[in-house]
Amino acid sequence: MTFIKKNNYVLLIIVLCIGFAIIGANKYGQEQAITTITITEGDTLWDLAYLHSENVPADKWIKEVMSLNDLSSATIKKGEDLLLPVVRTVEKNKTQLAGVNR
Repeated sequence: MTFIKKNNYVLLIIVLCIGFAIIGANKYGQEQAITTITITEGDTLWDLAYLHSENVPADKWIKEVMSLNDLSSATIKKGEDLLLPVVRTVEKNKTQLAGVNR
């Protein structure tokens, strides 16, 4: 017990390292990219979320789109260009050379 009291900063550093390792491992394998689309007649953010959000909840995806495009409401207009987040899964054992898309 006296070891823990004398070396509590070491335990704090170990706990922080483990926490950051867990966070990093959860984010590994996902890479965020952005694509641009032009809004057409009848498009809504909910429809776009259904088509483009993959496994991300629609409300979270819509908030991300609103943030990317500095929108104050979920209203979009025909003819506007809209940035959309695209989450791509990176294969862990696949080697990719710079400038080569496979």
